[in-house]
Amino acid sequence: MLIGSAPVPFVAETGPGDVAALSRAATAGSGGQLVASGGTTGRIKVTSIAHHQGVPRLLRDWRPLGPGDVLLNLFRPGRLWGAHYFYNALAAGCAASVLPMGPVAAHDLPDWWDTLADTGVTALAGAPSVLAEFAAAAAPLRPTLPVRTVIWVGEPLTTARRDAIRAAFPDAGLWGNYGSIETYVIAVNDPACDPAVLHLLPDQVLEVDCDGTLLSRHGEGWPAPAQRYRLGDRVTSAACPCGRGDGLRVLGRADDRVKFFNTLLCLGDLLEAAREAPGVADAQLALTMDPRDASSLAAVEIRYRGGAAPGLREYVLRRVYALDAIAGAQPDAVRFVRVDRLAHNDRTGKITPYLTLEHP
Repeated sequence: MLIGSAPVPFVAETGPGDVAALSRAATAGSGGQLVASGGTTGRIKVTSIAHHQGVPRLLRDWRPLGPGDVLLNLFRPGRLWGAHYFYNALAAGCAASVLPMGPVAAHDLPDWWDTLADTGVTALAGAPSVLAEFAAAAAPLRPTLPVRTVIWVGEPLTTARRDAIRAAFPDAGLWGNYGSIETYVIAVNDPACDPAVLHLLPDQVLEVDCDGTLLSRHGEGWPAPAQRYRLGDRVTSAACPCGRGDGLRVLGRADDRVKFFNTLLCLGDLLEAAREAPGVADAQLALTMDPRDASSLAAVEIRYRGGAAPGLREYVLRRVYALDAIAGAQPDAVRFVRVDRLAHNDRTGKITPYLTLEHP
């Protein structure tokens, strides 16, 4: 299945190494901004992004900010990360002002609040879990920031995260985008859209594949080229109430399936079910691998933050049939634990979706 009307190039699929080589060649004459992915479990992969970061082309189809807006940029700077600098550039392209802040811990926010209020913040940019936690910390503070735009990327915008943002900033429109560090923005949505549906930008085509969707781009002005680049995500086409075409949903990572008592379990489906359960504010999975087989699970612990969430176990098991069968045969291998705080990624500030525990 294809999403988008651009032609598919007659080339072999490419990966991060190919994109890095193509991007460096494309920016050889004018220079570029080097950004990196990986490094947590493997070698860091460096990509050269054009200095314009694709902003002029993006603004033809997606303009979340305008003159007079003041953007609070909650993405962390430094360490070859790209998002912080991209949203500074997006604000500049929209003739908006920007506070290049980075994440603000809940206990630090009161000390900064008068400064944020004095600057007239009207927009936020961050990952959904960071935005939701910022909103929860901001809700009791006064004066209320006149936020009318929230830009999100990098994680699912779950119902609970969306509700937390809207509780603190009820007049804010939600503007999402999807991409990778090697490609930057691929698809976007706006307040008229279903928050789970994004629209592929023009002059691109996606080849939907269960092993990871392939992206190709045509024309000039992209932050980095892409010719059948395998994104690593599972994607499907989707309709959107806004009426525009080339809609898509990101289903999760293509490599998130693991063996669990001889059953193939999709971790992304399990995490989504837990996060969408009534009473759950957010969730993560703590995985115990089988000491006899490093590719198999011995147990999974669904850690969640929020209310008492009665019926959580039954809700999740109904949504994830494979887990229901396992829990029936091995009840101690599937646990639900309420916690006060979920583990976060120190680099990004986002909630870590998966933790690996030592086998007891």
